[in-house]
Amino acid sequence: MISVIIPVYNAEAYLACCLDAVLRSAHADFELLLVNDGSTDRSPEICAEYARRDSRVRLFTQENQGVSAARNRGLAECAGEWVVFVDADDVISPDFLGLAAQAGGQDLLLFDFSETEEALFQGGPAPETIVYDRERLPEVLCRVLVPRPLAAGGRASLLSPCAKAYKRSVISRYGLRFDTEIFHGEDRLFNLEYLLRAESCAYCPHPVYFYRTRGDSASHRFSPELARNHARLLERMKSALEKGRMLAPLRRYYDSYALDNLTSALIWGIFHPRGGWTDREKRAACRAIRENALYRQALADRRAWGRPARRILLFCFRRGWYPAVSAICGLSGRFLERRMFGQA
Repeated sequence: MISVIIPVYNAEAYLACCLDAVLRSAHADFELLLVNDGSTDRSPEICAEYARRDSRVRLFTQENQGVSAARNRGLAECAGEWVVFVDADDVISPDFLGLAAQAGGQDLLLFDFSETEEALFQGGPAPETIVYDRERLPEVLCRVLVPRPLAAGGRASLLSPCAKAYKRSVISRYGLRFDTEIFHGEDRLFNLEYLLRAESCAYCPHPVYFYRTRGDSASHRFSPELARNHARLLERMKSALEKGRMLAPLRRYYDSYALDNLTSALIWGIFHPRGGWTDREKRAACRAIRENALYRQALADRRAWGRPARRILLFCFRRGWYPAVSAICGLSGRFLERRMFGQA
């Protein structure tokens, strides 16, 4: 059996479409766990109606604690051999659960995201699966730190728990949970911790999941706490790699991730136009970053600086040229928002 876990928070506009997609699955041996995380719209009523209509649907309600706590509640309640996470505003393909159920003895199954919702229903045979045994798992681990396709043209992402199937036995054996103290990047941390315990994984380059990009998404908006969140996340990622004895072989990837983490904190946090921080507050936040030993080590590795735009930003930041950093962050933020949301 497959356990499908959906955290629900104020998703009434898309929730029925999401639930209908799961219930249309060709593979019928699943349980659908809906965790209502303190919704204030009609989401609880919609969830209750689906639970009355189909015995496979189970509804759990809790006060608002965030998506990580909701997913953890689902992990505590689920009973399937495989665990699949779906967000309440997204859609899965009819063959997703069947492909997961037919998999072999791997500990993690990776699939592609789809560019359009319509592409999920076109059918056709799934491409040949690529298997990564224990010796090849570093090829997957490095992509958690520095995202890039597993195969040419592939659209799998290790920054999200979606479009994947996890073995519940692995999650239970190691007590794996989403970190509720991290509000941005917790999915990446969960995937890293899981892969460090896995013996193998398989990648099927077949689109099974449509991710709906929304402007109010927590992962695509300004947050005044982002710099502190990212510093905490950087330390947790390092600790996980050290425990898994993979920090040394993946050091360059970790340093590149640290600099990506740093630039995100600058663009979406410290220097974001909606921040309203004084120059003194911005300088203090930048000083805290520059005094962080993990960031300092990453900045010292010029090979990890990456593409030219990031190199220019990091060069100005390292020199303490904060007016230039502010200007670059403003331009970068507007460019990224237009690219993600089509804003003029």
